[in-house]
Amino acid sequence: MANRVYPLICYISRLTKRLNPRLMTGIILISFLILIALLAPLITWYPPLKSLVGKPFTPPNLQHPFGTDDLGRDIYTNVIYGIRTSLTIGVSSVIIALLIGVIAGVLAGYYSGIVEDVLMRLTDMTLILPQFLLALVIVAIFGQSFQNIILAIGIVSWPGIARMLRAEFLSIKERPFIEAARAVGLSDMRIIFGEILPNAIPAVIPYVVLQVNTAILVEAGLGFLGVGDPNVPSLGLMLNTAQQYLTRSWWMALFPGLVLSFLVVALNLLGDGLIDYMNPRLRKR
Repeated sequence: MANRVYPLICYISRLTKRLNPRLMTGIILISFLILIALLAPLITWYPPLKSLVGKPFTPPNLQHPFGTDDLGRDIYTNVIYGIRTSLTIGVSSVIIALLIGVIAGVLAGYYSGIVEDVLMRLTDMTLILPQFLLALVIVAIFGQSFQNIILAIGIVSWPGIARMLRAEFLSIKERPFIEAARAVGLSDMRIIFGEILPNAIPAVIPYVVLQVNTAILVEAGLGFLGVGDPNVPSLGLMLNTAQQYLTRSWWMALFPGLVLSFLVVALNLLGDGLIDYMNPRLRKR
């Protein structure tokens, strides 16, 4: 048993030395938040959004660690479930954006001519519009459901991914090993998905992590404006309600705001740390 554990410890030790402090801190914080989101039913005492589980406007106490809101809902429970909502929307919307961005970036980067021109002009047109405003319009038109919010954020988040992948494809497709792949008769699909894309994706990963952060902030902004799904616990919606009672019940805004800030900082640390880790020039510093 010791013969197996010792090499594992040595490997983890070497890996830790290679990781920069920001990346390590980001991994730890995000892992902690993900664990809280997964264990939400086990570490809370009331159903989310359940009214009158306590007296309205109750300050933080042992029974309600974060207090209660204007409807007597337990703020601690809704904050914990709000973390799950934020992470779910952030990751799901970025997966949608990644699918669209990969298709657009791959086609524009590998094929030239009219295909590249059309896709890049479409990308530029989408980038011109403010991401939050476009998501707000989509949600306002199609409804405030949980699924529509995910789709809206995903639809407005793909242009940056497409542009980065296109740039990587333009660089990689001119390298000798791609010329060799063409010379031996590999099809375009095998070259794109077997040779170029695996080499291009690592450069996009840090941006994707930061885009999850942006998606969470967009969702929180929509909730703060009252455009979120009222049937789903949301940190933004909690802040929207709290702004009416700032002078009376400070805890209604404090705890959702702190948790949202903590989530954003953790993702920023993870994204910035990945940028340093994946960039050889920065890693040598």
